[in-house]
Amino acid sequence: MDQRTTDTNATGRAVRARNREKAEAEAAERAQMTSPDRVVDSIIRAIRAGVYVPGQRLIEADLTRDYAVSRGPVREALKRLAAEGVLTLTRHRGAYVRALSREEVHDSLMVLEVLVGLMAKIAARRIDRNNHSSKMKAAFQRLLAFQNDGGTAAFLDERRSFYDTILEIGGNHELQRMLPLMQIHLLRMQFQAHITPRDRAKQFAEYKTITETILSGDGVRSEKVASLHIRRTRLSLMRLPDEAFPVLRNSE
Repeated sequence: MDQRTTDTNATGRAVRARNREKAEAEAAERAQMTSPDRVVDSIIRAIRAGVYVPGQRLIEADLTRDYAVSRGPVREALKRLAAEGVLTLTRHRGAYVRALSREEVHDSLMVLEVLVGLMAKIAARRIDRNNHSSKMKAAFQRLLAFQNDGGTAAFLDERRSFYDTILEIGGNHELQRMLPLMQIHLLRMQFQAHITPRDRAKQFAEYKTITETILSGDGVRSEKVASLHIRRTRLSLMRLPDEAFPVLRNSE
């Protein structure tokens, strides 16, 4: 077994151990939730796991059965998730996992370009504090474990963790509040099928560059490379055909 295989296996074990610890902590937290909170949490988890996908209809009767609650908590949860931009509630057809239009994707990524750049800049300026450097390296190594398996829900979750780590290092709570993390996850899920192996290789090269510039402590360059990553994503998605943008209107 060569060193690369050994390192990959070790990273995989670390990811699994971290996921087990995370699941135990989340289970304890869920035990304290109200019924609507549990339904909200369960739907979000299902979306992150790829059980529900953008454009999919959520049937109220199925949710009451699956989550063992009455219609009241389900309806409250659906309204809350719609208000947060996670679901779309239609007049005659019920609730759907939100699918973004071409214009919504463009506008969202224009905003993210600025926010993610700022996020990387702040993180770079704080990278020499505490154990931030180790956290950044570990987050990238966990993400790297999915370099050849970038179409899975586990990869999307790990990529979210990568950006969460950058946010955590930066320590700016207002920026954490402003970033629409769940909508970002939905956007990524919506277009996973359209990402080619060549696109994936470019993405991982850019994750590496983002990591290295943050670790260097160069705030200005970190902002530039992180913003450029989002800009390239936006330009790539804007070239996709109309079929990639299934949209449900609230009036339907």
